[in-house]
Amino acid sequence: MSRRKSSVLLPFNLNASKTVNETAENVTVLRTKKTPANRRRTLVEVVEPELDENGLEVFEDLKQKMWSVYRLSDLNSFDNTKPTTFPRYERILSRYLVNSFTQAVTLQAKFKLKHDIQGFDQEDLPVHIKVEDVQLSQPRLVYEGLLLSARKSGGSKTDGVVHLPVLLARGPRAVREKVHDCLSAVFSSSIHEVSFPAEDMHWMIAAWSGFINESRNNKEVSFMYGIPSRTDTIQCQYSVNFIKDLWSCIHDKDNPVVELSEVKRFYSSLIKHTKNTIGLNLAAVPLIMYKTPDFELHTVGKVKVSTLEFIPRILHFIADLCDTQNMNDFSQP
Repeated sequence: MSRRKSSVLLPFNLNASKTVNETAENVTVLRTKKTPANRRRTLVEVVEPELDENGLEVFEDLKQKMWSVYRLSDLNSFDNTKPTTFPRYERILSRYLVNSFTQAVTLQAKFKLKHDIQGFDQEDLPVHIKVEDVQLSQPRLVYEGLLLSARKSGGSKTDGVVHLPVLLARGPRAVREKVHDCLSAVFSSSIHEVSFPAEDMHWMIAAWSGFINESRNNKEVSFMYGIPSRTDTIQCQYSVNFIKDLWSCIHDKDNPVVELSEVKRFYSSLIKHTKNTIGLNLAAVPLIMYKTPDFELHTVGKVKVSTLEFIPRILHFIADLCDTQNMNDFSQP
């Protein structure tokens, strides 16, 4: 049985390649904004959480939802070890939201302690936050957030400070901003939106390519590129088997460590394949979305996971990314 060839979808007119050439200067500017050499990763260890089927069940609430990723500095005076303090936080957030909107709303916030869903074995356990509109007979969810931990850094823990550097959130932007403003004010924490730079996207794509699988309804992997100064996009599709075979030619599946040279070789091979197939050079065009049957990543900091086993992998990487960005902020003069 012959292997299916990769296909390329071009949902735009034939002038797209010309547009890329015309905007080459702008693209070059984008590509020159690289991570400083002293902060650039050269290898990543792919973490495989030791979770059984019961352990994976806790991820059901995260599946099939589009999450926006945020990073937080340490939360002060946030006692997440005692759920008895949560009703106070719920009242504060509920009142803040009601007073923040000009129209009459009846919003109710709920905080709930979650057990360690990432396998980090941290003292600072995840916290689930929900905000519901309770005006109707059936409450309507308007905000959902999950505060998550990161790996143990080995440093001493400061009393009264909670280290939950990752916030996954979804809901209307207006509500998200109000909720985060309140959390920042109450717990003296700064909250920032997270984007996935091209380098991080390439790492995630390469590191997880060996694990992706076909589904009944989806057997393709999609790369979406955005043309600067235009709303047009270029979408390239490859078969799952093509991506897995390409990665297996570059990386030993038994080696948990992925090196930078392998990531570069993998991505450049895809670019070369597309150029040889249809004559379109995407080397200077920004990647904005990567989608597989298992998960979906956007450079603007959005993630959606369809397969349970991929959730801990992605959470581990995002947690390390947020923790690193926070440390870089504090280390800057």
